[in-house]
Amino acid sequence: MKKLAFCLGSAASLLPLAGAAAADLPVKAKPVEYVKVCSLYGAGFYYIPGTDTCIKIGGYVRTEWLHNAAGSFSPYTSGADALFTRNTNSLRNRTRFVTSFDVRSQTEYVTLRAYARAGWQWTSQDPTVGGSSSTVYMDRAFIQFAGFTFGKTVSFFEYFCTGCYSLMNGFLQMKTDGFGVPVAAYTAQFGAGLSATLSIEDYTEERLPVVNTNPAGAGALAGNVAALFPLGATQASSNHGYEVPDIVGNIRVDQAWGSAQVNAAAHLNQATYYNGANQTAHPDEKWGWAAGAGLTLKMPWNSKDTFSIAGAYCDGAARYCSNPSGTLGNGAAFGLVNTATVGVGWWSDAYYNGAVIGSQLENSKTWSTIAAFEHFWTPTFRQSVYGAYNSYEADSSAVDAICAGVPRVGGGTLGAGCADWSAWLVGSRLLWNPVSNLDIGLDVTYTKVDTALAGSFYAQGTQGLPPILLTGDTDVWAGVLRIQRNFYP
Repeated sequence: MKKLAFCLGSAASLLPLAGAAAADLPVKAKPVEYVKVCSLYGAGFYYIPGTDTCIKIGGYVRTEWLHNAAGSFSPYTSGADALFTRNTNSLRNRTRFVTSFDVRSQTEYVTLRAYARAGWQWTSQDPTVGGSSSTVYMDRAFIQFAGFTFGKTVSFFEYFCTGCYSLMNGFLQMKTDGFGVPVAAYTAQFGAGLSATLSIEDYTEERLPVVNTNPAGAGALAGNVAALFPLGATQASSNHGYEVPDIVGNIRVDQAWGSAQVNAAAHLNQATYYNGANQTAHPDEKWGWAAGAGLTLKMPWNSKDTFSIAGAYCDGAARYCSNPSGTLGNGAAFGLVNTATVGVGWWSDAYYNGAVIGSQLENSKTWSTIAAFEHFWTPTFRQSVYGAYNSYEADSSAVDAICAGVPRVGGGTLGAGCADWSAWLVGSRLLWNPVSNLDIGLDVTYTKVDTALAGSFYAQGTQGLPPILLTGDTDVWAGVLRIQRNFYP
């Protein structure tokens, strides 16, 4: 018994040692990858696990209520809503979610960057889908390396930052940041904030109609008046198929006092054919061009307070002086009605008379300017005021021949230059940031159209309007209330 007890005690004394030995045996741990902050490119970047590539995810959620304006705050100046009858949707809502991805990595040469931004939005009272619509879009997708930019981004002609001063989608000066333009560009940096860019840009968003003023024949000038001067619609296009991109360049300086830029663009206008089912002859190609400049100054009392001004002149390249809604054939016209008066106007790049073999392209002439000032009343409350002006001249003998057939109120017809017009707007935005990355904004604008075809009239059959609309100066007040939660840009 004593021997048995001794053996049991010895065994029991060894049990803790055996347990400790078992605990010391190696066990294969599950792999864990931690997100690591990437400080190379500023706040918001982190390393993609397992790589030396950094990524930043950004975006925003926005909702806005609009009065007398379409989504993204484009004041009613054309289309059914600009007639201001009982069918007009004077109130709209647009709700949007946008997300962006900024991906960068260091190479043996320079930083390699890829950037993409896309969004989803819902707009009430959109006539294209039975009263409302949901849209998916992509306005940025580009690669940057060693000074080169390839993909979809803002045109390098553009300078003025509309979104810095307004909630509106400016239409009296060039604006491409809302949808982007495909480019192949090179930017050279010279130091001290000085740079120069040469860019080849897709002109799908940059061209406006090349117009055959007399597609029906030499004996039908009077019959083509309504076709050449449609009420609230784009002039009919006779553009050649896409063949030659636009050439854009700028010289820019960015320093502590602000920034400045001069820019230029070349835009090739091409028509299809002269009139006739079997016709193969056509007008010669004609280059259009645009030139502009802009300046932004930071105020000496507060660098957050800024003043900006920009302007451009366009010969046969009207899109570089304006921002019609959408692409070619979509909204490049005014048709703003106040009771019995309609203000009309059209942006087109060039004109020719298709009924006359040998008629050549005649470029339109446009110029525009915009200026704005923003002041921070407090660190969280700011206000901006802005104004813009746009002047358009058809500058075409082919158009003037049609003008001779436009009847004038009281008898006779209009003369040369009847398609010339201008428009201007003024506005003010209030923006409150109660907490970081939350914007609550109110923007109000007044737009005035100094009409083309002044002194003439339109016969029409729209319910709620008189059968005859006199052409004259018209105007519209518009406003937007926006609430937006921002993430990293």
